[in-house]
Amino acid sequence: MRKNYLFPTTFRKIGWCLFVPFAITSFICLFDGSNEDWLKVNALSVIPWGIIKNSLFDELSMIGLTVSLLFIAFSKEKDEDECIANIRSNSLIWATITAYSLLIVCTMLIYDMHYLNFVFIDLFMILFLFIIKYNIELYKFRRSNND
Repeated sequence: MRKNYLFPTTFRKIGWCLFVPFAITSFICLFDGSNEDWLKVNALSVIPWGIIKNSLFDELSMIGLTVSLLFIAFSKEKDEDECIANIRSNSLIWATITAYSLLIVCTMLIYDMHYLNFVFIDLFMILFLFIIKYNIELYKFRRSNND
């Protein structure tokens, strides 16, 4: 028996609804760099070890963006079958190879704070590339079946 680890189809809509606000807040964190004072709380920190005062704005933004992209990327299609599973698998492999190739190239060419900004974006690169590639291939597949 094959296990299916995909989310139900309704999670894709939830993912898109979550994606918009969390993408905006993540870009604010990335390009503005300011910490919102209204979300400052005492938080356990590993480095440096102890309790520190920290704004949760950037953490909540990243968690929300990650969850929304996971919901979008890994929700079942209404007509999920072996062909769509194959498209999903090939798209994920392509996205992984492309994202890590880009990471290797950019590691050799980008330095200092610009590199840290790139790494922040690269955390989500595999999911972004997968969603784009998967939807393009799924569109081509469905269009060829309708002809």
